[in-house]
Amino acid sequence: MKRSTEERKVVCISAALLRWFRTAARPMAWRETRDPYRIWVSEIMLQQTRVETVAPYYERFLLEFPDVGSLARAPLDAVLKAWEGLGYYARARNLHRAAGILVARHDRKVPRTVEALETLPGIGRSTAGAIAAIAFGADVPILDANARRVVARLFAIEGDPRSSAVEDVLWERSAGLVRKGKGRDTALAVMDLGAIVCLPKAPRCRECPLRSRCSSRLRGLQDSIPPKRARKMVPHHDVVAALFRRTDGALFLMRRPPDGLLGGLWAFPSGRCDPGETLDDALRRSLREKLRVRAVIQREVGAVRHAYSHYRITLHGFLCETSRGALPAGEGTGWLPGHGEGTFALPRADRKLVEFIHREEE
Repeated sequence: MKRSTEERKVVCISAALLRWFRTAARPMAWRETRDPYRIWVSEIMLQQTRVETVAPYYERFLLEFPDVGSLARAPLDAVLKAWEGLGYYARARNLHRAAGILVARHDRKVPRTVEALETLPGIGRSTAGAIAAIAFGADVPILDANARRVVARLFAIEGDPRSSAVEDVLWERSAGLVRKGKGRDTALAVMDLGAIVCLPKAPRCRECPLRSRCSSRLRGLQDSIPPKRARKMVPHHDVVAALFRRTDGALFLMRRPPDGLLGGLWAFPSGRCDPGETLDDALRRSLREKLRVRAVIQREVGAVRHAYSHYRITLHGFLCETSRGALPAGEGTGWLPGHGEGTFALPRADRKLVEFIHREEE
């Protein structure tokens, strides 16, 4: 049966993409293995995180948790500690939960199909496709941020790429790029093209192996596809934290609730400032409400600016001591050793406050 003009075009695009990938592929440790566990870990770490950031975490994480069984057996605190600084901690919690499921239901093996992978915590359709393609060579599409942009530009697919109607078209087009037996290389090639050539801003069209076949470039739409999302005002909050220090230098910590932002991590007792409230007053109020203690504020240690996905904060850390009431003890509380190490995983901003104290003492 003869192929249509559009089908022939897609075949040519796939062939050119794979030729380019054979010489332009980015070297990465997780591409040197076919171990499904290692590929799964890398794909979870790469969600919303740059390759160069992930690389050292990947190596350290696998030294501590070399297989599904060791990850499933580990306490959550140990997993979060290994993840400390990488951000988006729900990924670590989901990875840990999924390891337990693999031990209980899958004989410690990472599933081979997209459908089975999608049942695991933290794995959506695109991540499932990436694992199936890269680990098992499945001829399935992906649609991560890079692939979404590449496919939209290649075929001049206008409209919001995250709307259901446009997304359906993108998935169909992404699947069409996958030639039989080339699922792994196609997934990696699309990722790399989006990462180093088909950039979000100022795409390098002159360097693109698909420039003569890219509908967006031929129509002069490469800078408007996908459309830029309207910028939202990002709120800012002042947050105050109390650093209670024992005579041996240890600092008092409390575990955050298991779910939500920074779930399961350890942090200094803190609270947001209300409008018109001073930092000191906000800290005293927060300690009364959360710990039922009154505190003497000795001095500010420092302030740390930090951005989360939907808002920004300035975390103000104050050395304190109790004047009435006692700090809680038992489950959910702990003391960070004076040298700052140990098994506690802290949010990045809280870790910075620890560094401020150590810098003063040097």
